[in-house]
Amino acid sequence: MFEMPVNPFKISEEALSRISADDSWAPIKSEIPNVDARVIRHFLTSAEVEVFAAELAAQRFAPVGRDGIAANYAEGDPVAHLRATADSKALAAEFYRRLRTFLPCEAGSDDPTDTDGRPWKPAAVNPRMRFITYEHDGFLVPHYDSPYFAPDGTRTLLTVVVYLSYEAVGGETRFIADKQNDLPFAQRDFSDWPRLAKPEEILSAHHPEPGDALLFWHRTLHDSAPLLEGSKTILRTDVLYEPIDGP
Repeated sequence: MFEMPVNPFKISEEALSRISADDSWAPIKSEIPNVDARVIRHFLTSAEVEVFAAELAAQRFAPVGRDGIAANYAEGDPVAHLRATADSKALAAEFYRRLRTFLPCEAGSDDPTDTDGRPWKPAAVNPRMRFITYEHDGFLVPHYDSPYFAPDGTRTLLTVVVYLSYEAVGGETRFIADKQNDLPFAQRDFSDWPRLAKPEEILSAHHPEPGDALLFWHRTLHDSAPLLEGSKTILRTDVLYEPIDGP
């Protein structure tokens, strides 16, 4: 189920009308080394990045604690990041149109995610859009993303992170060596780590550019490195998958 949206707002129709890639859209896909993840450079055009910046400048963001759960935050706690939320079927449809050629076509028991053993195929992008800003000292400890199960039988399996701004030192998205990879999913512990990753535990780090989209399976261990200077804003959503009917 969806958690309650944090500082919900509606993306304006004017902004949505300007999120529509034209002939200048030229995405470039590359693989992240040492992990099953990929980045799409120029997923958003520079003009679209500016549209989001203007839209978010008018919104109020709420602090979220180090565990990433807004409901657990109390005034005076360390702040991991600031968050606001929008639900937009129109934006989800546009993102899915762009992502379709870059997505893993199917997911099954051999993929690093808890598919329950059945084969699944991409169906849509989740309309829940979480806008997250990291400021000085903001970070997230190593963790796994959780699936959302929709009432229509679809479920999320793949995380999508779109970078809207990055004027920072630190704050990279890092992928962490997972000692549980050889265990069946039913035996794995998906709790957040109580500490930051050590340098020798880091497999790869993505140094983003505004407009990047980063794709990885939910159950991939990752974190957001401490942000030492500046700020970073991302849009976090997911890809919904549907089961493939058997013969």
